[in-house]
Amino acid sequence: MPEKLTNYALGKWVPHEGPGEPQYDAITGEVICTAGSEGLDFAAMMDYARRVGGPALRKMTFYERGLMLKQLALYLHERRKSYYPLSYR
Repeated sequence: MPEKLTNYALGKWVPHEGPGEPQYDAITGEVICTAGSEGLDFAAMMDYARRVGGPALRKMTFYERGLMLKQLALYLHERRKSYYPLSYR
């Protein structure tokens, strides 16, 4: 059974329900994982964004937002070698 990709919702990682949509290896056609949004509570996600995410972003300056994006870029850059095998698929 292929791995289920998770969704970041309501401040945590949650798997989708149901079979999801297969994601295929571009060369072999093999199913490498599934992705989906079944089972996610979109109304709760909108409420969370309005109550938590939006206010947190509005408190940040433009400079602070830029630093946050830079930290994310550095985090991904440090782990790039672990992504290469997947990118070759």
